[in-house]
Amino acid sequence: MPMNAPFLRSGPRAASMAAWTLCALLVPCTAYSAIYHSPFVFKLLGYALAGSFAETLFALAVQRRRKLVCSGSALTAALLAASAPPATPFLPMLFAILVAVWGARLPWRGAALRFNAAMAGRFFLMLAYPAAVVAWGTAAPDTISTATPQELYRTDGFMLDWHTVLFGRVGGSWEGLYTLVPGSPGETWPLATLLLGGLLCRAGIVPWRTPLAFLLSFGIATACLGNNPLFNLFSAATVFTAVFIVTDPVSTPMGKGGQVAFGIVVGAANALIRNYTYYTEAVVYAVLLGNLLAPWLDHAAFALRGRQLGRRRPEQ
Repeated sequence: MPMNAPFLRSGPRAASMAAWTLCALLVPCTAYSAIYHSPFVFKLLGYALAGSFAETLFALAVQRRRKLVCSGSALTAALLAASAPPATPFLPMLFAILVAVWGARLPWRGAALRFNAAMAGRFFLMLAYPAAVVAWGTAAPDTISTATPQELYRTDGFMLDWHTVLFGRVGGSWEGLYTLVPGSPGETWPLATLLLGGLLCRAGIVPWRTPLAFLLSFGIATACLGNNPLFNLFSAATVFTAVFIVTDPVSTPMGKGGQVAFGIVVGAANALIRNYTYYTEAVVYAVLLGNLLAPWLDHAAFALRGRQLGRRRPEQ
């Protein structure tokens, strides 16, 4: 049965699962909008409508059928918007949504190799509009630049207190050098996002194995590299990725063993890229790398399970 990201089955059930996931995403994004950037939630809804409209056009022009409810593409567009700076200009975001929906999501249905559409759109933004994806705001008059909690940790080894990180109340300045900003709307409220992820898993809307494997792998790899695992888990987009990105069943393995292996690969790659490169956030590269390996991971997991089931018990 064909599947559509980020839900498990196609049809009315899939549309409702996507709608519930979008509702969950709206919770932290609405809180972000209320405290930091009031127009953002309206932008998010507008981008979600743009994603839905893009799939409607694709269905009419390519598939020759009418499709007005396109919750999967709406969620893809919303995830893309939640992962980018809130002040990203409209045209770059629109182009990224079209790349995600028309280039990464819809044409690859049924193919063995499929990419996470939201991350593909984010990758396009990074290549075509590099300045827009790091525009986290304007420095205050008494500082020289802006910095997210993760950027401050990477550049100066300074960790904000846990209350600030977990509850997303990032602000003020540090040492007269940086104006502190929360980062992308999706990464601002890690504790609330984690609780929402638990509810989605309990309701059967998203799988639990992949995000758990991702978080454990990332935490262990981060600790082995000499970085603080808890701070790295709860700062930046780690929890957002675990709840909304690596749970996409279209671009991830179908089998349980493959899902666990995928989470381990993406988590370890995220930690390694973040540690050894200049990328404060390595999520896009880690997820796309995992997507490239997903068919092989699924095949290897099924082959291993088949060999285990095919073993005969030794004769007594």
